[in-house]
Amino acid sequence: MTFAGWIPLFLSARGGQPQVDWGYMGQERFTEPFCHETLHKLVARPFNQMFRQQSDLDLLRERAHSRLGLPLQGMVFHISRCGSTLAAQWLAALTDSVVLSEPEPLDTLLQWPAPHSDAETIRALLAALGQPRRDSDRSLFLKTDCWHTSHIDRLLSAFPDTPWIFLYRDPLEVLVSQQRMPGWHLVPGSMSGHGLRPPEELMCNPLGHGAWIMSAILKQARQAMQRHGNGLLMNYSELPGALESKLAAHFGIDLAAQDMASLHAVTGRSAKQRHVAFQPDAADKRAAADAVVLELAARWLDEPYQALEQMRNDKSPLPQAGEG
Repeated sequence: MTFAGWIPLFLSARGGQPQVDWGYMGQERFTEPFCHETLHKLVARPFNQMFRQQSDLDLLRERAHSRLGLPLQGMVFHISRCGSTLAAQWLAALTDSVVLSEPEPLDTLLQWPAPHSDAETIRALLAALGQPRRDSDRSLFLKTDCWHTSHIDRLLSAFPDTPWIFLYRDPLEVLVSQQRMPGWHLVPGSMSGHGLRPPEELMCNPLGHGAWIMSAILKQARQAMQRHGNGLLMNYSELPGALESKLAAHFGIDLAAQDMASLHAVTGRSAKQRHVAFQPDAADKRAAADAVVLELAARWLDEPYQALEQMRNDKSPLPQAGEG
């Protein structure tokens, strides 16, 4: 079976054996802010309910030889709540791109041990997900989950010539956002499959657990900048202007060939609530930081954040492109 028009909906391990569940997508596009929104819609469709196909990883790897997928032109790593969804939506508004924003099948694959999750399989999975959806599609972009920074060496080694960015924000502001609406990585023990195991004292403290995870993410990003080429640090304070002034150049995007009105429309609205106009909130979040947040930031986050800022300022003498 060629699986033309089919994509991996999810990966699972049944009877101890890795398995790919395929569903039909055809020419539809990943347009929602996150891949799982599109994938869950596809899973629920009657056709895929009735005719969903399963295979082992060998078929996934073999298919990559005949259906190469679009070339990966850029990867976005991030700390969470820092404008990464805005960056992904901006990339999705390009006239020639496919964007995979936090694809769940990749999250599953990265937690599997070798040899199931080697570089070949990672490339094969992104090839299967990153097929062209329009005649004009030429490039693929990947936005990872924030905790995938723990796998940054593996991902950069799988795509050694691909430019990448690490997008981050003052962690005090991130913690306030996570306090209001906790993300998955605040669940104690949730990141063990990704090799992130906070101290036992934090296993009954979700916000503390999240602060430790974020500190690990910042440290891993700094190490990746030292070990790998093609990296760029971007702070939330530079958005949205840096998407045009820095990101486009770093990813080799020719803005002269793009519909700039569509790109500007993205930066003028909230990335996660697209009917709402974008409003800067850094000052509000800092004002809302309580004693708990301040203590956690001081204990776990201030030092790795300042180390990244020093590295960004040393390597990026350009003035900030604007607040956001």
